[in-house]
Amino acid sequence: GGDYKYFNKPFGTKYYIENSSDFGWEQSSGKLTKAKDNEVIILVDPDMLLLQPLTTDFSDSSVKFWQPFKKYIVERKKQVAPGAMFGQTYGLGAKWMNFNSLAGPGSPAHDVDMRDAQLLYQVGPPYIGVASDMFRVVNRWTELVRAVHKEKPQLLSEMYAYQLAAADQKLPHGVVDSMMISGVDAYGEAWDYIDALPNEEVCRMGASPNPSAYPLPTLLHYCQYYGVANVVFAKRSIPTNFFTCQSPLLEEPPIDVMSSQYAYMFGRDGKRQDLDSKDHKRHVFSSCAIISAMNEAALFFKLHHCDKSEANTEKKISLVR
Repeated sequence: GGDYKYFNKPFGTKYYIENSSDFGWEQSSGKLTKAKDNEVIILVDPDMLLLQPLTTDFSDSSVKFWQPFKKYIVERKKQVAPGAMFGQTYGLGAKWMNFNSLAGPGSPAHDVDMRDAQLLYQVGPPYIGVASDMFRVVNRWTELVRAVHKEKPQLLSEMYAYQLAAADQKLPHGVVDSMMISGVDAYGEAWDYIDALPNEEVCRMGASPNPSAYPLPTLLHYCQYYGVANVVFAKRSIPTNFFTCQSPLLEEPPIDVMSSQYAYMFGRDGKRQDLDSKDHKRHVFSSCAIISAMNEAALFFKLHHCDKSEANTEKKISLVR
């Protein structure tokens, strides 16, 4: 399967489960001798910023599930339990079915039709399941991921391999739209929550999330490019010395950032582009959330590791090219 850094997802998770004293993995039988039905494993990506605690209960009326087939009503499980796994909707469709042959001729993955492939397996992180179910999927994931990557040596191959492994193990997922936001134009995400925020609350809810005041996503997957006015954020543009005493903090959006005068951003090419009202609001929330979190983390570092005289707290780093 070649060298692919995201092999660390399946193999790292497998290593954790097998070596954690919590689950009592027994090498001779391959079983988890201590895993309880209420012990849950949640697998997230490192570029995910929590806006509220992760949950195993999706029964709240504000939770939105993936429903691509309006006329097809599915009876959903609403809580993580043995046989009931959950994940966030990702726009991957049923592409994982292109790799069915890699699971072998007798795999249950061959029995999944196109409808259920999209409705029950179109998931990505956070992956959530009880330890025993997650271990079954992860074991099969490690067996399949190299072959899938060899056939498709590109980004997302490990995600297709996870979906294939879940289908092979006959572990359909509750596919949840409302856990995550990432790209401002992505479907199957919790952007409806952001669109519904009053303008005066958008930046504040990003910087200081309060899910008791408004329904909010569980997390921001900051894998995209965000910006508003003269402020942008791109994770690979953060200076390598950011978490030092001498480094300034990131420049933050203006106080009245939802004003129409700030309905623009600078793209990756450094050129200004206007934002319509929807994209403006979505970029404001995302920018306020991630920049505030980065600065808060840097301030925490400076408070605990720097003399006051050398701690630079100026908010002046611009990532605009």
